[in-house]
Parts: sequence; C-alpha cells; structure tokens
Amino acid sequence: MIKKTLFAILVTFFLLLAVGCGNNEPAPEEEEGIVIEVENNTEEIVISYAAFFGEGLLEWGEDLLGDEAIEPGEKYTFILPEGEYDLSLFNQDFFVIHSFFNLSGDALLEIGGEGKTPILIQNVSEHDILFFFAFPTGFIGFDDEGEDLGEDWAETWEEIWESESHREYQLLHERESIIAENGRRFFFIEPGVYDLLVINDEIEAYLETDIRVEADDRKVLTIE
Repeated sequence: MIKKTLFAILVTFFLLLAVGCGNNEPAPEEEEGIVIEVENNTEEIVISYAAFFGEGLLEWGEDLLGDEAIEPGEKYTFILPEGEYDLSLFNQDFFVIHSFFNLSGDALLEIGGEGKTPILIQNVSEHDILFFFAFPTGFIGFDDEGEDLGEDWAETWEEIWESESHREYQLLHERESIIAENGRRFFFIEPGVYDLLVINDEIEAYLETDIRVEADDRKVLTIE
C-alpha cells in the first residue's frame, strides 16, 4: 500500500509528456488483449514500477506491477485490452529506467542486455533536458576544450539537427525529457569511448569528451 501511495504522488513529476485516460474496463482474458513482456537484462537494476498510460486502464499512469518487481534476469508479462499505450519503467527511487511509446500490439521490451552498460544522467539544473547524444569520440570533431564549445556551438548544433546520421545517436525519445531539479534517467550503451552531449530546453549544451564506458562500470553524469 505504501508503494502504491508513493507512486501515485510522484509519478506525474517524472513522465510529463505521456498522455492517456482510462475507461474503467476490466482486465481482459489473455486471448482478448495484447501481451507486453518486459525482460530485465540488467545486472543490478530492479524495475519497481511499470506505469502504463492509455485506454483500457483504471487510472492515468497506472502502475501494473503493484507490489511486485522485475528483478535482474527476470521477465514479466502484462496483458492489456487492445489499444495504444505508453509505458515508463522506474526503479525504487523513481529514476526512469526506460520509456516506450505507442505500444499497440504484442511486444517484447528488453532492458539492458549483454554488452550494454548503464549511464545515469542526473539533472539538478533549472532546465529540462531535451536531448542526450552519445557520439563515438571523434564523430562530430569536438575540440579538446571539454565543456566549452565557444562560438562554434551554433554551427555544431545546426549540423547535428539537420543530419539524420547525427540524430541516430540521440537516445531520448522526442516525447521525453529529463525534468529540471530532480530528473534521473538511465541509458544503456555498448562499451567504448564517447563524447556525451546534453542539450536543455534553452538549447544550451553540456559536453563531456572522451568518456570511456567499460563493461560493468556504471557512469553517472550530473548536469548542474
């Protein structure tokens, strides 16, 4: 009961853009609905909340895990009435693990996996984060000045925005943001060396270059 109460209070602060409303339909038999499987392939992250947004639910952002959790290595099956749904997964501290949008049929949703390392973005700044890019180092050609992009930033942003090959390294969905002051969001990427670029709602940039991501080594990037 405590878990459900905390979730009801806090979920709206973490997923601002997903929309949906319930129609008080009861949960269907398996053959009547769509099957959404969530497979937790992380090493240590526990999925504590599965917030579904969409038709066929009793409430907006309903946590269908209840008092259960999806431990590392486990798979959990949700059966919902036919329709279209958004889903956001949280850990016990309400950090966003992943979000999925426009789910309208049977789906297997994998979190993490072999060869994937978690990166945690902590946004304690005054602005929402709208973009998170993980470029292989050297892909954009940033200089060695680290966070200071200087006068070249406007030109660099225009190049990124207009290039489809650049945008594929953007890991936040277009309907997502990492909210100001207390937003936390995990990402799972393959080991390598990256230039990590974060852009807020003022199109201001935060850059960390030559970040080495190794297997089983969680990175934390704090945006102030």
